[in-house]
Amino acid sequence: MKKRHVFCSAILILLLGACTGMKEEEKNTNSAAEKETGAQTDVVTSEHEAVQDHYTRTFLVSDQEKEDGFYEMRTWTDAYSVWIPVSATLDETYYMKRDDGWEQFLYSWIDEKANISYGVQGQFEDGEGTESGLRQLTRYMKFEGEYEKSEDDDHRYYFGKAVTEVGGKDGKEKVPVYSYLAFIEDKESEKTLSLIYEHNCSDWTNTCKADTKEIEDHFWKIVKSVTFDK
Repeated sequence: MKKRHVFCSAILILLLGACTGMKEEEKNTNSAAEKETGAQTDVVTSEHEAVQDHYTRTFLVSDQEKEDGFYEMRTWTDAYSVWIPVSATLDETYYMKRDDGWEQFLYSWIDEKANISYGVQGQFEDGEGTESGLRQLTRYMKFEGEYEKSEDDDHRYYFGKAVTEVGGKDGKEKVPVYSYLAFIEDKESEKTLSLIYEHNCSDWTNTCKADTKEIEDHFWKIVKSVTFDK
């Protein structure tokens, strides 16, 4: 039976107006691509959930780890690659793609020893530009801070932190969700990728063992793994 990861997401869709659904022909195209893409094999050689899960496996470049704890993943736009933790699985119902210039994905995993649930939401765009992308990310996360900016030879990075609260209905206590935000811009094209890395206690009745520095370092490994095709 497929194990599903559940976490308290502060936002379920990054761009509410950009893509409200998929056309039937897009679904058919994606289904055909699933049969031909990724590290799908008849023999599963790893015990990691990313490989064990059939849907997630179709996105993997290889069933060999790119770095300890991570696989390399390519989505159906075939425009970039990004790492996915070995324990993470992609949410098939969340994934959407519009042509080759827009898509969204979500993967999640649980650290049962630390009692922490994680989720990474991504939105790729080609042609919308940095100003528009940052404005969308800021609006839907209700981010009120300032982004820290940095760059390397190929990318510009915009980074922010946020804490939101979810729940609170029927007299229940609201619970905090901690988010790292990243907006990644390719220097040689109009390709961009927004990432929202969220974590919260899996079971709020027990103590969470969150190492803030370790979690942020993990976030940056995923951000720095992003490579846009030239």
